[in-house]
Amino acid sequence: MIRTYANASGRFVLAGGDLAALDEAVWVDLLCPAKDEEIAVERAFGIDVPTLEEMTEIEISSRLYTEGNAHFMTAMMLSHTDGDNVLLSPVSFVLTSEHLITVRYEEPRAIDTFVTRCQKAGTFTAESLMAGLLEGLTEWAGDVLERTGHELDGVSREIFAIPPPVPKQAPVAALLAPKLKPKPRDFQSVLEQIGRKGDLLSKLYESLVSMQRLLTFATAAAQARKQDKDAAARFKSLGRDVHALIDHASFLTQKINFLLDATLGMINIQQTGIIKIFSVAAVVFLPPTLIASIYGMNFDVLPELAWPYGYPFALCLMILSAIVPYQFFKWRGWL
Repeated sequence: MIRTYANASGRFVLAGGDLAALDEAVWVDLLCPAKDEEIAVERAFGIDVPTLEEMTEIEISSRLYTEGNAHFMTAMMLSHTDGDNVLLSPVSFVLTSEHLITVRYEEPRAIDTFVTRCQKAGTFTAESLMAGLLEGLTEWAGDVLERTGHELDGVSREIFAIPPPVPKQAPVAALLAPKLKPKPRDFQSVLEQIGRKGDLLSKLYESLVSMQRLLTFATAAAQARKQDKDAAARFKSLGRDVHALIDHASFLTQKINFLLDATLGMINIQQTGIIKIFSVAAVVFLPPTLIASIYGMNFDVLPELAWPYGYPFALCLMILSAIVPYQFFKWRGWL
């Protein structure tokens, strides 16, 4: 699909979606372009439209380069950012002296928001259009980063949740009132949330790094062209903003690592508590088992075998031998 935008009657308008509007267009937006659309744009502007395979290459020389009077710049952008299932897709900017051509295969909402904003303003040059597009994409990435930070705060509160204070009651009421046990925390769900946030942050970090490289290239290109000094200043300012977002993304990545370690530590504490209960139970029931084993021996002569109180005596001895270790563990604070 192809969309063209032009300056007409002092306004920025949608020129059309057909190939006939290429001559008057200042911005040509190619979304999942067909082969005939690529060929038409290449003939109209004398450029080689990058393919999806070329856009996804990781080499800097394949993403940022100059051919003739056209500058080719590719960055990774986020789309479908409403949830954690974001997509990372390349967006190429081809900047000529009078035209901006964008090539993309996803629809970041920031681009549609920028188009709506531009149609309410005046006219634009190719460089100012690109600067505005990058500002919108950077602002969108900042919003996603801010939302992720707030959601990580919620995950942190869930991990380190403090139980609410128990209201004071009269002694009799306290004895009669049922004791409410704290609800066990679902650390599996917490781990899944941390994993999703970590994946989102890694994609966001990759997008910001690619955008920072693009802005460095765009600033140098704008300074060399000397056509729009305001655009060069905007590119440079955007570079500082993206650098700050990268620092914040690195901080959130460190926070995710901390929350992951904390969650695994909490799971380890829970498992240790369960193992401790089994260990204590084994020790408590070991002496009664020993006594029962002794009196279960098949010998002809046992001192208490003919004693009338031998059976109650053995039962009391087993109960006492279970109570003594239990009270000892309580006294040492192991329970």
